Amino acid sequence: MPAKSYLEALLQGRCPRCRKGYVFKYPARNLSRFTIINERCQHCDVRLEPEPGFYQGAMYVSYGFTVAMLVTMSIIYYLFFPDRSEWFYIGTFIALMVILIPVNYRSSRILYLYLFGGLKYQGEK
Repeated sequence: MPAKSYLEALLQGRCPRCRKGYVFKYPARNLSRFTIINERCQHCDVRLEPEPGFYQGAMYVSYGFTVAMLVTMSIIYYLFFPDRSEWFYIGTFIALMVILIPVNYRSSRILYLYLFGGLKYQGEK
């Protein structure tokens, strides 16, 4: 089986070192446990939290995702719904952010691990 590409492994939430094990223990659709990260990769046994408090920096990535989503939605609303009240915009923005909490949380942590975790792809052993 050929190795997964960097982008494919990142989007699937795979380990940055082996690109086979998963970063999160449960799928995102499990809303009571979507935040639980594997302590170690099931395949290559690398620690997925390089140091205590490592994922606090993922807050900045999450903030960037949120701002990008709100700017995108603002442009779409401006172009396609120009005559709506401000409560329509506020309500839909809040609903969108609440619905996307699991996606935003997981993607920000995975991207932060890939960019700043110091784990490089090692290939087949």
